[in-house]
Amino acid sequence: MTTDRGRRVAPALARARRRGRAMKELVGRVASNKMMKTVTVVVERLFRHPRLKRFVRARKKYAAHDEENACNPGDLVRLRHSRPLSKTKRWVVDEILKRERQFDREAVNAAVKERVRTEKMERAAGSRGFAASGAADADATGKAV
Repeated sequence: MTTDRGRRVAPALARARRRGRAMKELVGRVASNKMMKTVTVVVERLFRHPRLKRFVRARKKYAAHDEENACNPGDLVRLRHSRPLSKTKRWVVDEILKRERQFDREAVNAAVKERVRTEKMERAAGSRGFAASGAADADATGKAV
């Protein structure tokens, strides 16, 4: 399909434009990226309940195609509707709007273990009556002050 400017566009998009409406888009958070080239996205919507007359928050999970495996849990993404890619996938990640902060778990765990170890040594040295540093309290003759 070509547009009036001569650019090629997807057939579904061309049909949608002819009908006067754009392709469906959703914005949601990535819940899981444990599958290859697939992410699970949670989309929240707020609506007024017809009988209760209160605002209700509804969540729905969508399986979306992520070609580069670029999404991580917590990322805010925009989904675009597409042809069926599998039994459950009908959406494609169009863009990542906001990335979630990533932590290096190994580095954080190592830092916590080191801190716990030093605190245990300080407590043990304090209970025995010794200074934690050992040689810091000795005078020039080598005797403890």
